[in-house]
Amino acid sequence: MLFVLDLDGCIYRESQVVKGAVETLAYLQDKGHKVTYATNNALLSREQYKKKLRGMGFNVKLEEIMCAAYAAGEFLRKKKAKKVFVIGSKGLRDEIRKTGTLIIGENHSVKGIDFVVVGLDRQFSFKKLLAAQQFILGGANLLATNKDATYPGANNTVFPGCGSIVASVEAASGKEALVVGKPGTYMLEKLLENTGYGTKETLVVGDRYETDILFGRNAGVKTALVLTGITTRKDLKKIPTKFHPDYVLQSVAALTRFA
Repeated sequence: MLFVLDLDGCIYRESQVVKGAVETLAYLQDKGHKVTYATNNALLSREQYKKKLRGMGFNVKLEEIMCAAYAAGEFLRKKKAKKVFVIGSKGLRDEIRKTGTLIIGENHSVKGIDFVVVGLDRQFSFKKLLAAQQFILGGANLLATNKDATYPGANNTVFPGCGSIVASVEAASGKEALVVGKPGTYMLEKLLENTGYGTKETLVVGDRYETDILFGRNAGVKTALVLTGITTRKDLKKIPTKFHPDYVLQSVAALTRFA
């Protein structure tokens, strides 16, 4: 069986590992299952995520990680983008540079820019918003790593997410963003292609209904919601039963039932 797990709110919250997550995923791997990861968070590159996960005790290989930064880079490669303006982290920039795409600065001419790429940026400013607006009005397309309005932090805190920044760029430019992350199926399709698993032998596990669960449902695979992140049982009551996840688990520690 192929397990596709979210990161933030699913197996950790910032630097706090969810209780039992390391042991449970190691157990699944020992039983012959494939454990992979798919995250909308574009702060880090795949290499950085591998280092972070291994530092937390998770046994993971680079090809088992699908992050929105890498997905954005692959999307730009496919579109043969030559010049882009990036609002985002070093991890996002690193993944884009690996494709050979040139990242330009805020003072570049508005002509000849293929995409404005938006990820989570903790140094987001009016200056960056203005540059993005002008590039888009000058003809650039708008690409977002995700539209998550928030993301979970430690001690049950919630922080503004990439979607909050995307919304401001959309409002300023009047253009709607293309999205490479969840709930779109691009990252899941790549994981299925890379691992050789089919939709019927795959389970998507995550903490947020509107991204993780719809990510799985849109691809036609079974889903499990864990209650360690954003979506709560109370939130599920607002959603018609026929659209609920296949399983609701207290945490990833309950995944041993699928071994």
